[in-house]
Amino acid sequence: MEQSNASEKKNRSNTGLLLLVVLLLISNVVLLWMYMQSQKRGDDTQAQVEQISSQKDDVTHLLENMLASYDTLKTENEQLTVEMEAQREKIESLLDQVKRGNYDLAKAKKEAETLRRIMKGYVATIDSLNTANQQLTADKINLTQELGEVKGQKDALNTKAQELEGKIAKGSVLHTTSILANALFMRNNGKQVETDRAKKAEMIKCCFTLGENKVTTAGDKTLYMRVISPDGKVLRATESDNRFKFNGVEGEFSARRDINYQNQAVDACIFWTGTDELRTGQYIVEIYEAGALVSKSSFDLK
Repeated sequence: MEQSNASEKKNRSNTGLLLLVVLLLISNVVLLWMYMQSQKRGDDTQAQVEQISSQKDDVTHLLENMLASYDTLKTENEQLTVEMEAQREKIESLLDQVKRGNYDLAKAKKEAETLRRIMKGYVATIDSLNTANQQLTADKINLTQELGEVKGQKDALNTKAQELEGKIAKGSVLHTTSILANALFMRNNGKQVETDRAKKAEMIKCCFTLGENKVTTAGDKTLYMRVISPDGKVLRATESDNRFKFNGVEGEFSARRDINYQNQAVDACIFWTGTDELRTGQYIVEIYEAGALVSKSSFDLK
């Protein structure tokens, strides 16, 4: 009887031990499963953190690259400059919020893509403007060269025109085919007699033949005579207004005469009948028309 009781106690003890072992095994399995679940959640969390960090880096790099691109965009268009500065400020604000972690990354990425498309539009616009400016510059250079060529041709034509005008002006100057000047005195009968004596000379006569000239304008011509005495003075005219322009200066004339010139040879004489006393020596007689020297002669008085 005692042996039977002892055997039953032993069996109950073994059963309890076995039950404890089973419970321990189940507990360990449960703990292991819980550990594995916890490990898995940690891995998932780490993966999410890494994914978020990667997304944050992508958005950050995208925004920073856009800022760097804006630094290279240069234009003289004031409106574009203002617009690009406003977009740049938006990028800087978004970048600051992303770095602080105060902005939804998906939304930030979407806005960044929008900002990048806008920036690409500015790049295309500026490239187009630069191309247009380069073309305008090239056109300006070509136009300047063409204007330079035109100016050169115009200058050449002006030079030729001036040369032609000079030739015409030179060709229009009257010339004499013969000229003779001498002193005269009047006899009692009114006849004019040539003399080479200073004491007897009372007037000076200069006769000449104006040659044919088809270039000059036909019509009335005023001829001026200057008689220069041996002391270098111009013999004075009887009229008070005795000044005229010749060879680019203004001076005195001794006598003048109007003739009608019709481009054909014509004879003419001009007389000086002043009151100046004539001296001995050489006298020079010059004939002018339209400010140009027509001819000159000389004679001597003893």
